Amino acid sequence: MAELKLRVLSEFGGLGGKLDYCDPDQWPLADTRPELVRAQAAIDDIREKPQEYLPILAAEHISEPLSDDEVVIVYGDYKEMEYAIRLRGSGDELTFVLGRQNDSIHGTVTRRGDVRETRRDTNEYGCPVCLARNTRIAVPGGFVPVQVVRVGMTVWSTDALGRRIRAVVERVGRTPVPPTHSVVRLVLADGRTVLVSPGHPTPDGTPVGALRSDARFEGSRVISAELVPYAGEFTFDLLPSGTTGTYFANGVLLGSTLVDEPRSSSG
Repeated sequence: MAELKLRVLSEFGGLGGKLDYCDPDQWPLADTRPELVRAQAAIDDIREKPQEYLPILAAEHISEPLSDDEVVIVYGDYKEMEYAIRLRGSGDELTFVLGRQNDSIHGTVTRRGDVRETRRDTNEYGCPVCLARNTRIAVPGGFVPVQVVRVGMTVWSTDALGRRIRAVVERVGRTPVPPTHSVVRLVLADGRTVLVSPGHPTPDGTPVGALRSDARFEGSRVISAELVPYAGEFTFDLLPSGTTGTYFANGVLLGSTLVDEPRSSSG
């Protein structure tokens, strides 16, 4: 797949071009270490993926041993290939989406490397911090999909002591996401799982993307918190009334990204 990604990238500006993606070094938590330090910390893991590492070396016309400057270049290229472009399919022709600063390019690429653009959309996306479509929100009597939650509905929330309480939805949010967007699949040891953007807050404000395996969370333990592709077009959020702004998503208690926005009963 790496060779095909490089082929697409070369068609539209190449590695190091004006690409648009949610850089994991900046989102959801900024890594303030120098760029070289971040690259050195990642390079061994990249080397263990020769199907991606070797094509990058070939494209950049560099070889081992790498200088410090080359380590930074390889790390930057790897992030671009990992986050700025997505390939789908398994036959002779795959579809791709490439995120750039001003547009998203859709098209196809064959196993031979023939690239064809099919459409181009204006890119007005940010880095989303909300829930995936069809996430179940707990309400008295059952659950509703997050995309149908409306202002004025009653949902389950918690108070400052962690007790479950009824709350009224004061705000709802819907955020368009780029076709290259990924979400975290959070899996807990007790079987609960939820798909949510990495920057979405837990009840104490910690981004979901910062959770690590074996960490204690929500009275259980994190089994995994891995990024997976998301093609739901939008992510969604809500703000219940009360002091905490929390709600239950697929049974997992989360915070709201809307908690700092002006509250309004009109939505």
